[in-house]
Amino acid sequence: MLNDPINKIPIVFVPGMFGSMSDVIISGTGSWSFGSARFIYEPFIHQLESIGYQCNKDLFICFYDWSLRIDDSAQRYLIPKIEEIKLKTGCNKINLVCHSMGGLVARSYIQGEYYLYDVDKLILLCTPNAGSAPNYSFWTRGKAPVKSSLEFNIVYNTMEMYIRYLSTRYRLDRVQAVHTYFKGLQDVIPGRDYGDYLIIENGDSKEFISYQTMKTKNKFLDKLNNHKSIIKTRGIDVTLIGGYEKDTILYLKVFPTMSPNIEGKAKGILKTNVGDGNVVLNSLFSLDGDKYILHGDHVEVLYKSGPILRGKLQ
Repeated sequence: MLNDPINKIPIVFVPGMFGSMSDVIISGTGSWSFGSARFIYEPFIHQLESIGYQCNKDLFICFYDWSLRIDDSAQRYLIPKIEEIKLKTGCNKINLVCHSMGGLVARSYIQGEYYLYDVDKLILLCTPNAGSAPNYSFWTRGKAPVKSSLEFNIVYNTMEMYIRYLSTRYRLDRVQAVHTYFKGLQDVIPGRDYGDYLIIENGDSKEFISYQTMKTKNKFLDKLNNHKSIIKTRGIDVTLIGGYEKDTILYLKVFPTMSPNIEGKAKGILKTNVGDGNVVLNSLFSLDGDKYILHGDHVEVLYKSGPILRGKLQ
């Protein structure tokens, strides 16, 4: 028999990038139907059920279109979902459990002007609160910074497949395709809180490019993080769960380009093992909250988080 949670506040799970999308771009990709989404997330939903929650009773999933800007996803998908759940359950509060980009969708709502003080707990698993360096290359080049970085990385492989699809379908070069049909990607490149992350190489000279001088800034994250203290002010309990000991891109090496719109063309990387293979811990932990570190990658952290979730949600 399942152990009923003491705290019956409903859970809304907000998946990460490639977890869900509407079928506007690729027909039939709603729900878990895109790429490896079902393989990644259904076991996690079963884990939540194992601690006493039931789908469509006190456990709900917020599918959204990650190709949109994050603020748009919060407005079009998360806010209506929360209202629907409050009406269905009669509860005036919900708990948000979020993976990766889903955590930024949640933050867009709870830090925004339309917030209705209806979130009790915010649990973020592997969310790039300060951004993620490889996304600069995907946004500015339409590809990973180095080919070898795609090895055994579900997120990068899926990103590569999706960008190739967009480019072919719409007969655009990769960068045009990304900027036209994958606008949400610009919201997960590093922001100011990440720190300088581009190393420009010109002959024997190597130096960081100052974020302040960059053209490719993350205005969404900069705005969000400029007033992140509002989360505490609004009485929301925050938990941050991240992975480590997986090679994760920390900095990008770039060389000068003639393009007036970008700082340089990514040609190499510097890695750290203080991350989950996609998000460095410092990015996740740039937000205040109870912090937990698990040995695992961007996906494994989901499955290893059960004891933490049980303690936080009961």
